[in-house]
Amino acid sequence: MKKILFILLLNSLMFASCSKKAESDAGEIRFMFDAGDLRFISSSFNPIQQTMSALYGNQQAVVLLSGFNKRLPHSSFKLVTYQMQADPNYFGSKVNGELLSVETLKTDIKGNLEYEIEFGKMPSSQNKGQRIANILDHEPVKFPQ
Repeated sequence: MKKILFILLLNSLMFASCSKKAESDAGEIRFMFDAGDLRFISSSFNPIQQTMSALYGNQQAVVLLSGFNKRLPHSSFKLVTYQMQADPNYFGSKVNGELLSVETLKTDIKGNLEYEIEFGKMPSSQNKGQRIANILDHEPVKFPQ
């Protein structure tokens, strides 16, 4: 009987501590981007600006970044940039926080580039050509097969 009471007491303490943790984390908002049918290509971090980015694309985009110099028709990229924030679960670790921008780069049927900003704004220190070059400069992450 004492063991059962001890287990019940221990469980109630665990639930109480979990609810307090959830309340303290409620002020920090994390946004997870839904890439839809696009797949993850690579990520980058800028510790000076405290931002992190994830690049997504379709199969044509992955092929284009894999070393082919020609622009494949219907390539589609999305560069999603977040503000970094401290991870409440691990000391010294950073996670994505506020969504800063979503940039889209597509090629038309002739391979011409079309750049647009779906959300947020372009960094003031860069122009459209620099942003396109930045997106195309990513190297795809190689996953084991």
